[in-house]
Amino acid sequence: MKIAAFYENIVYGAQEKGISVKDALDELKAEGLEMIYIAWDSLKGREEELAALFQEKNLLVEGLHQHFDFGRHPEDESYKAYIETALKMGASNCLIVPGMILKEDEEKRGEMLENMAAAVKKAVAYGSERGISVCMEDYDSMLSPYNSADGLAYFLENIDGLKCAFDTGNFVCYREDERKAFNRFADKICTVHLKDRSDSAHMEGDSACICHDGSSAFTTTVGSGYIHIKEILEQLKDKSYEGNVIVELYGYEDTLEGIKKSVRWVREQI
Repeated sequence: MKIAAFYENIVYGAQEKGISVKDALDELKAEGLEMIYIAWDSLKGREEELAALFQEKNLLVEGLHQHFDFGRHPEDESYKAYIETALKMGASNCLIVPGMILKEDEEKRGEMLENMAAAVKKAVAYGSERGISVCMEDYDSMLSPYNSADGLAYFLENIDGLKCAFDTGNFVCYREDERKAFNRFADKICTVHLKDRSDSAHMEGDSACICHDGSSAFTTTVGSGYIHIKEILEQLKDKSYEGNVIVELYGYEDTLEGIKKSVRWVREQI
């Protein structure tokens, strides 16, 4: 297992500290960072520049992530360019967030889910041809129809070849046990997002995931919250998991220090 972090978290953390992204990467590498996880939006128009930066810092690209709106636009084939970009960057997987269902769309929920599934199925087939794993995660929004184990299973268990980007901290939307979800999807996991949760904010400015019962789940540094990440890492090792783990700190202020602390903790576990 190698340790990655979200490029967007790193950029935000560098801006908070008033330092360059290059300096932030140097600081994180000193803690054990080995890979970068990056949004397609962050790469557009900057592929060569960022590829050169990551190469200079000896950081591989773990995977790409991107939002789509397949529920409304099932004809969208931009996933092809997305997957081609992943190939150019040396990534092994592409996370697809296929769309949200707003309150005003509830009467069309069934149709939108079918649209999403049909588009994701085509993306999986294209990715398979190009040697890229296409995956989905348990996205943490109450507008997401795959924010629970059953919601994610609708896609993972019905689309051959679709992989799971397992996010440890997102099953809080319905207060589900992430360990049970892990066991359910273990055979489909190709990458793991390490996100920990707390009932309270670390500092002013932190944002939270609002769960179905109205409660708040704040992001905290990996290993310091109530998510059973240590146990999941042990299970990954027991299963001889060949993928990587990605530290994620969206919504956590003092982001750069948070990534450092998280990377250190994960390094100690693996």
